[in-house]
Formats: sequence, C-alpha cells, structure tokens
Amino acid sequence: MVRQMIVIASLFAGFLIATPHAAPSAQGPAAFEGRPQFKEGSDRSYFVWRDGDTWHVRWTTTGTARSFTGTVRASGGELKDLKRIDVDSELRVIRSGRPARVVRGPAGRVRGVAPGRAPVVVGKNEDHITKVDDHLIRWDARTNADIDGFDFKAEGAAALTFDLNIQGESRPLGVEIGRNNVHPEGNPFTVRVR
Repeated sequence: MVRQMIVIASLFAGFLIATPHAAPSAQGPAAFEGRPQFKEGSDRSYFVWRDGDTWHVRWTTTGTARSFTGTVRASGGELKDLKRIDVDSELRVIRSGRPARVVRGPAGRVRGVAPGRAPVVVGKNEDHITKVDDHLIRWDARTNADIDGFDFKAEGAAALTFDLNIQGESRPLGVEIGRNNVHPEGNPFTVRVR
C-alpha cells in the first residue's frame, strides 16, 4: 500500500514538473481584437492586440526600470512592416566641442576668428527590437514609467506564437490581450490567425 502511494505520488510530481514545459496554448484571433485599457506607468504588463491586419505589442511599468524580453514567431507566412514605438536611445559625447574664438595679434588687435569644433556624439540604442528574419521578431528592452513596443503585420501566417517575459520570467498574469484585458491561457501562447 505504501509502495503504491509512493508510485502515485512520484507520477503526480512528474506531471507537475512537466506541465510548465507543455506546448503553448492556442487561442482564437477574436480574443485579440481591439486595444486593451492601459496608460503609461500604470501597470507592469504586456499588452497585445490586433486592429485589422496590424498587430500591436506594448509594455509598461509602474515606475521602476524593468527588463522586457521576448519573441513573436510566425508559422507560415511572413512578418512585415515592423514599426518600433518609443524606443529609448542614449546619446554619448565622445569628444566635447569647442566654441569659435577671437584670435589677437601681438599688439592685441583682432586678427580673425578661429572656427570652433562641434562635439562628437554617438547614439546607442538601449532597446533592441529586431526582425531576425521573415518569421521572427526578438526584443530586449528596459522600460520605466513609459510605453514601449512595436507594431507589425503577419501576411499569410497560419499562427503567431508570443513568448513575453518580464525580468526573465514568464508570467501569464503579466499579459493582457484584446479590448477586454483578458489574460492568455499560458505564456508562451499561440494565436491561430486563419
């Protein structure tokens, strides 16, 4: 009897351990219609929706800088027209500039004006939202109290699989979809487009 209970308990534990690695759950496209309700700096969540043939992915936090990473993968068809939304970038001065200056001769008379030099500034993108190929979009971004994200179109795709992570963790309750702000059944999740 004890041996049977141990076998049953070990089978049940194996099931619980295996469950998080199950295939992504599939949902119909109707759940994704319309923009969810959210505003800048109000939530620490992802928001995913569709308007016509354009898909939207946004993320925001409640003021603390958080890392948002993930992928969108198309099964069949192509991902097109990637448009980044409010992608943060940082400007860094490599060499400071110098203003123009008056050049004086030995008697103190003005001989001319020496030109100045503009500063050398480079931009460094902190947020990386990249279309890896026709079937994959990948991002790695840090956001605090603003809204970042991207839009895209999925031409001819049968399904889209979203894998959305906050601080490296997969949280289905940190994702809201469609105008009803519904949480997906799991994360990652798949949307049957056609």
